[in-house]
Amino acid sequence: MVQSQKSTTMISWSVRLFVLAVCFTRTVCSQSSTCPQISSIPFQSSFDFDRFAGELKWNVLLYNKIVPIEGLDMPVNKSDLSFLFSRNSNNTQTVTIAGRVRLAPTVAFCLELEGIVDSLSGNAAKLQQNYFNPLTKKLFTFNFWVLHTDYKNLAVVYACEKTMVDGTCNHSDTYLWTLSRGTSHTPAEMKTIKDVGSSVCMDVTHLRHVSHKSPCAAAERLHS
Repeated sequence: MVQSQKSTTMISWSVRLFVLAVCFTRTVCSQSSTCPQISSIPFQSSFDFDRFAGELKWNVLLYNKIVPIEGLDMPVNKSDLSFLFSRNSNNTQTVTIAGRVRLAPTVAFCLELEGIVDSLSGNAAKLQQNYFNPLTKKLFTFNFWVLHTDYKNLAVVYACEKTMVDGTCNHSDTYLWTLSRGTSHTPAEMKTIKDVGSSVCMDVTHLRHVSHKSPCAAAERLHS
């Protein structure tokens, strides 16, 4: 009788584990099926680099994480970076990045770099920033794809640094930033950010906020 009860209990737990496994698999599949392949992500249509530049800086306000910088022994914990896009005398798309990079609560430094901006795959909104890394003496490159912008006060920027076999982005290598000409987003802008973020499987409610209350002198020198 005791042996029979043990067998029944083991079968019961086996069934429960099987059901949980099936449910988990379906949940994961359901979540992954909503994530678009990188090749099908809708970017800002008819993107105009010169309007985007606008002779005004863009401040990073919300972000999920910072792209790792080669040569730093510690990961970037926080950053209040600003971007100024323009064209040089050769009509080349350029960018100046300036702000404070924080590695730990008591370790931070101000940074100012000038780089070149390329448009990838014939898509004007798929920008790639290229800088000379003074730490490694090599080129430092990262994606900067404009998903949406009104050119006036809002831009939602995305980057995928590792594409999976199924064509979607590896979650740990997905980046999302929001930019503003000022230091805040309106409720209407936040709704747009939520909608755009959802289209690339990003929950914007967990994004980190940058206040820009005490910017580095280099960031203040950028056009505002």
